[in-house]
Amino acid sequence: MSEDPTNAGGDWRRRRRGGRPSRPAASEDREAMEAASSDDESADLDADDEEERSRTLFSFLEPSLNAVGTFGTPLVIAGIVAMVAGGTLVAFVSSMRLYGFISLGFGAALLVLVGLISLSSLVAAFISRTGRYGVNSLIMLAAFLGIIIVANVASFSNNARMDVTATNQYSLADRTEQLLDGLDQDIELIAFYKAEVSIPPGGNPGGAFQLLNREEKVRETFREFEAARPTKINTSFVDPDVNPQRVNQYFGTTPIAFVNESVVVRLRDGDAIEVIQPSDAGYSQLEQDLVTSILVVTGKEKKAIYFLDGHGERSITSPGSEGYSNVRVGLEQDNYRVERLRWSRIEEDVTVPDDAALLVIARPTEDLPEPHAQVINQYLQGKNPDGTDRRSAGRLVFLGDPDTPDSFRQFLATWGVVIGEGYIRDLDGSLPGNPHTLRVETVNPLELPGQLVAQIPREILETLLNITTPRGKSLDLVHMPGAAPLQSFDDGTGLRQPVPLGFSSANSYVIDDVERTEPRTEPPEEADPVGPFTPITFVRALGPIGASPPSNPASVQESDIASLVVAGDSDFVANSFYERGSGADLFLNSVNYLAGDYSLLSLRPKALTVREFNVDRNQENFVKFSSWLLLPGLLGLMAAMVWWIRR
Repeated sequence: MSEDPTNAGGDWRRRRRGGRPSRPAASEDREAMEAASSDDESADLDADDEEERSRTLFSFLEPSLNAVGTFGTPLVIAGIVAMVAGGTLVAFVSSMRLYGFISLGFGAALLVLVGLISLSSLVAAFISRTGRYGVNSLIMLAAFLGIIIVANVASFSNNARMDVTATNQYSLADRTEQLLDGLDQDIELIAFYKAEVSIPPGGNPGGAFQLLNREEKVRETFREFEAARPTKINTSFVDPDVNPQRVNQYFGTTPIAFVNESVVVRLRDGDAIEVIQPSDAGYSQLEQDLVTSILVVTGKEKKAIYFLDGHGERSITSPGSEGYSNVRVGLEQDNYRVERLRWSRIEEDVTVPDDAALLVIARPTEDLPEPHAQVINQYLQGKNPDGTDRRSAGRLVFLGDPDTPDSFRQFLATWGVVIGEGYIRDLDGSLPGNPHTLRVETVNPLELPGQLVAQIPREILETLLNITTPRGKSLDLVHMPGAAPLQSFDDGTGLRQPVPLGFSSANSYVIDDVERTEPRTEPPEEADPVGPFTPITFVRALGPIGASPPSNPASVQESDIASLVVAGDSDFVANSFYERGSGADLFLNSVNYLAGDYSLLSLRPKALTVREFNVDRNQENFVKFSSWLLLPGLLGLMAAMVWWIRR
């Protein structure tokens, strides 16, 4: 079969043309490549848009966090400082505790922020070899601190204290420990002391040192009480200048100068409080005073008030108009135990009970036998009939009348108080329609001029503030029917200190005839005495008239001084007048003040024994050189041995 040349030539040319790319084909390839590139760019743009739309919130904050992370070290330091400062404020400055918590929160927030920013670095640091060692050390330290805390908690709840002094100088008496062990109520002991003790220009610094010593004595005694029963006894010291609201809580508007050095025993879950009047200037019997106050506020013991009976005195059980049953109820409401002390006129072997905080003689109408007068006189001097010492000098309230028997008048005169003849007729102050009834205005030292107050001795101001101005509030008028005038005098020895508690007006007279109500002013030689007069007075006395002054006045203690309140009327607290005016308040305040420094128990003060270690010259040299050379030499030798072994 033959081939067609024309066809062959045509195929060759066709094949030749097909073997060379033509221009239209190359152009198409370029267009295809451009289209593909355009498609890729379009796809990239779509992907970027999709990624932008799918970003998280953290990706937006990441630049800011990275910027904060560059200051990681300063922020960590600031957080630690803030937490330390906040912890200090919370632990030690109660008034700024809120700011302390804020500082703690701020510091913790800074540390958490830095930790979150550098979380990967923090995790890497923890899982590294050094980090593992650090974590292990922290765990061991935490375990050690936990053991120490548990041991301390166990020791606080089961603590044991030992007093190695020969006289048990730092131990409480057995009776005190028994009382504290049996407490079933929470007791709070509060001492009011100023934080700063100032010495006036030109003053004696010895007084400031004595004040500091007394404060330290109170602190030591408080620690002993709290250590003996920490779950029931709570102690605190209050600066009256810094916390005047605490002063008002217990003392009303009493000036702060008279609150300093006060000690208050308070029943935490009740209203019972007892303000301690220390038995002596050195606070040597503070433990005994605290025990007594705890017994009083808990109601386990009550101070005994004895009313003398047997000489025609008022009856504390009679509900009649002249009876004193309301007085007994008022004293019992003040947590006193009221007893009748019966002395027969023919009985000579009489005595005042040892637990008597106060003796009251209310309007006697019969004579006082000499043996009875001698026993009362010894009681006021702090003596028993057998000559032994009582715990303290006596306290007495005497309520008289213009017709008080002469034997009682003579007894009171030996202590510096004279009951005058007649009754006080006050033209300005007597009760309208009843001229025999005197309305007495008690002395309020807070209303006196400042210059006059500065001249009044501190003891007198303290007496007035406690009796006539309790808690800074002045008493109302006191109604005294037929009150006799009183005159207090001194024998010049400085052994007694009278304090008038009330006065009549200047337009008052003493009338010796009970039937006469108009004073006699003419002629002058027959005129009635003109006032003002004192119908009630307080007396502090170291002994009766004629007693020898002490050889060393500085050695006189408060417990050596007798205290008396004498009134020229006995009706102002009788049942018929008990609710009128402030007579009942005046009487009860007087009793409270007189009985305030009396203790129920007699706990002997501990003897402070000076124990000496006597050595000769050789022994002294041995002690001296052994302390200088032996102990340091032994320590140096041990250090050298350790170095030699481990070199």
